[in-house]
Amino acid sequence: MRFSLFIVLLVLAAAVLCAELPAPYAKEPAPGTEIVSPVDGSIMVWVPSGYFTMGMDKDRADKILKELGYKGGWEEAWAWEWAPEHKVYVSGFFIDKYEVTWYQWRQFVAANPKAQIKCKLPEEKVANEYALYPATTVYWADAAKYADWAGKALPYEAQWEKAARGTDGRTFPWGEELPTPERGKFVDLKTHRENATLCDMVGSHPEGASPYGCQDMAGNVMEWTCEFAEPYQNNPYREKMLSYMGHTNGCLRGGSFYFGSAAYICAKRFGFEPDIAYYHVGFRTVWSPPEAYFSSQAFTAAKAKVPAAKAEMEKLRAIGKPGGFAI
Repeated sequence: MRFSLFIVLLVLAAAVLCAELPAPYAKEPAPGTEIVSPVDGSIMVWVPSGYFTMGMDKDRADKILKELGYKGGWEEAWAWEWAPEHKVYVSGFFIDKYEVTWYQWRQFVAANPKAQIKCKLPEEKVANEYALYPATTVYWADAAKYADWAGKALPYEAQWEKAARGTDGRTFPWGEELPTPERGKFVDLKTHRENATLCDMVGSHPEGASPYGCQDMAGNVMEWTCEFAEPYQNNPYREKMLSYMGHTNGCLRGGSFYFGSAAYICAKRFGFEPDIAYYHVGFRTVWSPPEAYFSSQAFTAAKAKVPAAKAEMEKLRAIGKPGGFAI
């Protein structure tokens, strides 16, 4: 009798828990399905509904950091804000496959002539020579204005991290292997100093792609999220984190060509005050479609536009000035 009652209570508890979670979209497409966003023309990839592992506990982080050359491991890398490792449910969403580019940023500026945008456009001697480089020195508020104009949003931390690491709890977007120059635009991995050639055109390192096909989620430029950098619930190191970050800092992810190799771990978090922007800071956006989207003509049309969008990117890549760029 007691056993039967226990089973009933367990089923009821599970039902309550499931009722609190958003239902998956009907007819969700395969992970990584690509569409073209109608306003800014960005290629976006689908990240399906479900749980993933977010953050990283001390012992695992300490081991990885020492493999990366941090002799002091966890403490030397100030990795306290990663803890604790925990499961998070995220409803499905689309995320930009690439960081927002100068080509897209020019469209935004042209469409919003009266907007007070701090980020300055680069001067080009040849039209579109910087088109496929990520838009940089972007302030948090300006990134949010762009996202709003495009009908999208800056990602939540959980959205960004799931898009970067998938559901298998991997350390880096590409898996467990340590960073190599083929997988992203990183610091000089021998000297551990800022890369002299700065950032690359987006999509220059396909070997570093995430499980859903997102590129440059480790290295190139850091990316704004929509959240403040706050300690995770039950973080035993919260006071250490709050001693240098929290309450006033917007959260960024992904590292850049400027930061050390710890920055390329998917769980790594950064925090800058909203009125600060650097030449290694950019962003990408997300979009949550309406409930019936995957049965609509709009979805079919958005998928059909992908080949043309890729062809246009390759034309711009051919024009692009090699050798890195930062404004």
